[in-house]
Amino acid sequence: MMGMMLIFLLQAALLLQPSHAFQSPTFQRQTHRRSGHYKTSSSTSLFLSSSDIQAKLKAQMSKLQERDRASAPISPDDIDVVFEDEHIVVVNKPCGVLTIPGKEDNPSLNKAVFDRFGSESGRMDKMVVHRLGMDTSGLVVFARTNAALRGMNSLFRTRKVTRKYEALVCGHVAQDSGSVDLPLMRDYECPPFMRVSTDDHQRALIGLDAEIVGKKMLESPKDSLTTYEVVSREDMDGNDVSRLTL
Repeated sequence: MMGMMLIFLLQAALLLQPSHAFQSPTFQRQTHRRSGHYKTSSSTSLFLSSSDIQAKLKAQMSKLQERDRASAPISPDDIDVVFEDEHIVVVNKPCGVLTIPGKEDNPSLNKAVFDRFGSESGRMDKMVVHRLGMDTSGLVVFARTNAALRGMNSLFRTRKVTRKYEALVCGHVAQDSGSVDLPLMRDYECPPFMRVSTDDHQRALIGLDAEIVGKKMLESPKDSLTTYEVVSREDMDGNDVSRLTL
């Protein structure tokens, strides 16, 4: 039974911000690398300093820590268990609850699951296989044994677990289905989030000090392909919205 449950479908409700990426059915990557540098015909230049990025990161992390403190308390009895056996527990995470407590020991689903089911290791952090953002609801799997933790980590690492999301986006998406194929990079204007990588954004990183901004900020863009299907086109408070599966 464990082997069957290790590969399962994660469904989550995810609220996305407006994006121009959904204006046509397919979007191809426009940036490309040659000899380690990005080429573009644009003459736009962005100038940043390492200290500016570090200051933005510290300010944003402070905001995120403050938001995490607002995580809604959840008791062991309130957990919505979808599946359980001696190896794993799959629960339906509500919106507004952290998956893990973080450094400040905020209220979290992880703590509630540990208090109710325990784990072979006796440590709640050894139950965590993956996580969903605080504002995202959906299925989360926790490992109860060390063997299950190793097995699940391997499945997620090798992308053998299929994750499907439901997203609500602004506007009525014209095409019933499509894909977004654009590389992602760290957002230096709003760290530690991600953004679509462009030639100009890559140029803005030239000369930054990795010791100050962090090595992750200077990593090469990562390939990202998202396919979507329109579930419905709706009206929300007088605004056009589309419900998608990703």
